[in-house]
Amino acid sequence: MEIVGSTVQSSLAFLRQYRDERPTELDDDRFVTLHAWFLRQLSTIDTLADCLNPSEHTSYRGLCSRCHKRYLAIVEREANKKLLAIGRNGARSTGENLTGRDRRAYDRVRDLKTLVDFRNCKDVAMVGSGAFPSALLWLRDNFPLLRYVGLDIDPDCVKMATELVSALGIDNIRFEPIDGREYDFGGFDFAYVANHVVPKRAVLAQIARSTSVRQVVVREPTPVGALLAETVRDDLPTVFVADAADAPRGIGQMSYDLLLRRA
Repeated sequence: MEIVGSTVQSSLAFLRQYRDERPTELDDDRFVTLHAWFLRQLSTIDTLADCLNPSEHTSYRGLCSRCHKRYLAIVEREANKKLLAIGRNGARSTGENLTGRDRRAYDRVRDLKTLVDFRNCKDVAMVGSGAFPSALLWLRDNFPLLRYVGLDIDPDCVKMATELVSALGIDNIRFEPIDGREYDFGGFDFAYVANHVVPKRAVLAQIARSTSVRQVVVREPTPVGALLAETVRDDLPTVFVADAADAPRGIGQMSYDLLLRRA
């Protein structure tokens, strides 16, 4: 399967082609292959968001976001098992044991070094940590003296992530099976909200209730990535304002770290 160009017609044909493959009915192996193709094509059509009317966007977003959550669940479990099999092997960082898609997921948050002031930070919470907590692993490799908590509504993800950090000999990351809308963020200095978390606005409102949280970053989809994940930049709780930087656009740009500040 191949899509060439980024015209309105080719963009809509690409989405129809994906829908007509009936991805929700495929077994895991065939689904992962199809969705990986879909993501490659999606990342090359940076004008896709401009080609859809509101009704089309809503319709396709429903399918694409459901499928993307399924895809993430599958590939994160695979990544967890691969790293679990390696365990402690003397590598200086977790990232040295990762390759391909797993390494890209790990590196995706490296801009946090410049976005966030970690100098007086001691406790970090992440909402939507998943079975393969790549963001927390990157943070821990780069800021090893901090304490980390990963939150996820899926108990299986929490169980797998807990087993993984134990096997890696990491003692300053723990996980809790809880909805971010119900968690008490009191005492935390920094909170990170993953791209696939919903509803982001409600989670951010809960974070805002804890004044100890001085810095917040939410993973936000770009215009084309909004087919995969919920956007919140234009609907933030009033206590937060977004960093002035514009959402990135261009080939391969489907999400980015958005810094929030207290108004």
